[in-house]
Amino acid sequence: MCPNCILNQAGLSSGLYVAFGICALFFVVGIVAILWAFRNGEFEEVEEIKYDMMDDDEKGILAAKAKAAVDRARLAKNARPIS
Repeated sequence: MCPNCILNQAGLSSGLYVAFGICALFFVVGIVAILWAFRNGEFEEVEEIKYDMMDDDEKGILAAKAKAAVDRARLAKNARPIS
């Protein structure tokens, strides 16, 4: 037992209520944050973001080249006949 609990003759049950209350608060905040992100479209363009990270230029030339290369590779992979 904790020293404060022994000195004040308090049981551990009151501490458990506080701990579970804090956990429930974090859980609710997490659910609200996920719902907010879905409503604001944060998860809509997951694949596009990785190309934008590579490009510091305003025109986005490197990102466009990388996306085109990946698209070509995917088309070539899907066009191959299965043997």
